[in-house]
Amino acid sequence: MKTGLDDPNAGRTIGRYLGFTMQEVGDPNVGPVHLVGTAPASPYLRSDDGGIAMGALLALADSIAGLCGGLAALPGWVVSTNLMLRTVQRTLVGPIGLESTVLRAGRNATVTSVTITDQGNGDTLVADGALTSAVLEPAGGAPAFPRPLHLVAPPLDPSATPHLNEFLGTFPIDAMTLGLEITDELRNPWGILHGGVTAALIDSVGCHATGGAATTDCVAHFLAPGRIGPVTAAATRLGRRPDGDLVRVEVRDQGTENRLMAVAITTVR
Repeated sequence: MKTGLDDPNAGRTIGRYLGFTMQEVGDPNVGPVHLVGTAPASPYLRSDDGGIAMGALLALADSIAGLCGGLAALPGWVVSTNLMLRTVQRTLVGPIGLESTVLRAGRNATVTSVTITDQGNGDTLVADGALTSAVLEPAGGAPAFPRPLHLVAPPLDPSATPHLNEFLGTFPIDAMTLGLEITDELRNPWGILHGGVTAALIDSVGCHATGGAATTDCVAHFLAPGRIGPVTAAATRLGRRPDGDLVRVEVRDQGTENRLMAVAITTVR
């Protein structure tokens, strides 16, 4: 697989799996970047309780907010550094509505908002959060997206599409730890593990370690890229609150001397 932003197909597998369609609103030369999008509330993105998996919501949030920050950083591009998302509800009709706006565009970092709604239920709020991204200078240059941006994911057959955890290829290591291999399909355009995949793994290991039904909020700090794998996510139960278990997660790349990739705090109901 090609890596780098010179390949228009590199790193697009995650967005296509999520069925993510997005477009830029307004004149790209005037005001902050503003993106809106939709994704289907497909069965393969739902947890056992019927709600949309927090991992899917985190991956969608990272995708739209990261692209929004990337457009604001041109001629540079961005990688995710901090993602925060809190759910109001996960039981929704669908389609899933998404919106992201640039809150701050600096020389070294961008901050973008992300709002997720249920379009099939009067656009009621599903989740709200923000993404901070670091601005980098790609060796091959930034992607040459036509502006205003409009990306459409090809439709998938829900009956033939694997469930999120199966698609990611997560596997249990012990009662508190999950792992996954870094395949080409899970990489972003930089050739490293997609931030949305790391976030989805954080969601999965929290539920795995606690026996909980769903993650309700997540604050994730991306510290280093996942390049080789396998990747492990280890959870520690910190205590219980009225709204669920408080869990700390560490994600490491075993192929790069167990380097710490991400740290997160989640609440699992």
